[in-house]
Amino acid sequence: MGMQFFKFGAITSACLAVVACSGSGDGGDGTGKLSVSITDAPIHDAQSVTVNFLGAEVKPADGPALKFNFCEDTFDADNNPPIVQDTECTESDPHVEEIDLLQQTGGASALLLDGVDIPDGKVNWVRLVLADPAGEIVLSTGTFPLTVPSGSQTGLKLNRGFEVPEDGEAQVFIDFDVRKSIVEVHGSVPPSYKLKPTLRMVEDFGAIAGEVPAVLNDTTICKGGSIYVFAGAGATPDDIDRDQGDPVSTALVNEDAGSATGYSYHADFLEPGDYTVAFVCAGGASTDGGITFDVPADNPDEEEQLSFTVASDTATVVDDQTVQINF
Repeated sequence: MGMQFFKFGAITSACLAVVACSGSGDGGDGTGKLSVSITDAPIHDAQSVTVNFLGAEVKPADGPALKFNFCEDTFDADNNPPIVQDTECTESDPHVEEIDLLQQTGGASALLLDGVDIPDGKVNWVRLVLADPAGEIVLSTGTFPLTVPSGSQTGLKLNRGFEVPEDGEAQVFIDFDVRKSIVEVHGSVPPSYKLKPTLRMVEDFGAIAGEVPAVLNDTTICKGGSIYVFAGAGATPDDIDRDQGDPVSTALVNEDAGSATGYSYHADFLEPGDYTVAFVCAGGASTDGGITFDVPADNPDEEEQLSFTVASDTATVVDDQTVQINF
């Protein structure tokens, strides 16, 4: 495949659908197009979480891996969006594409690859190529670098296959879920944080939304409520600790003047199937009866005892629809 040049798109709002395409996916001599977008689930406290991308690699089942590099556009003074090409950046410098994950919540996403040409048929894996430093996190206490163990050398690899139809387009979305992916390094001065992503790739998806009563999200005893979504009906809720019992996705409970209860949530990019939905308080009870909170973070590298309230109804997600589950 010869050198290809593409302009990749700006941040978009992701509709709950995947492009319908025809094709056998048997991996013939044809080509198709691939778009890869980045999305995220929101978290409390952090103001922004930025990840720096240099490009992506895609491995068709038949043939070598294809690398798509982000390069500066010498004819565009703003260098935005960059050129994406399947060779090294020889005519210009590499471009670092900074994506704030917390801007990609609530059904939004950022295009990383926008309709690049690749052979039709099965794709075995996708690797996200990161810059060094890999990014930064902005908290109320300051701005801190994000490090990814071996990230600048090995990138972030997703070993999930999908089909690219001949003369059609495959669209996939990669969910970072920052709540499960950022770990504070204990004892470090100044504070430091690692990005250890638990990446999830989806093609067909729907959403779960609902209302939460004020008694659950009482701000005198709860710094902020969150929704944990677990795979399967009747699942037993658990904290995030990088095992098979972890939630598939999470969402924040937000004030909502249009809600009958005053609070609502919306969990996006969920594959079709049954889910158990649970509310959990993100902060502990005040130690002095006031509004100074003892906040036990759900550290992905540690076991915590969290108190869940499980919705009475099972959420059955279908493609391109939002199912309502109230507490």
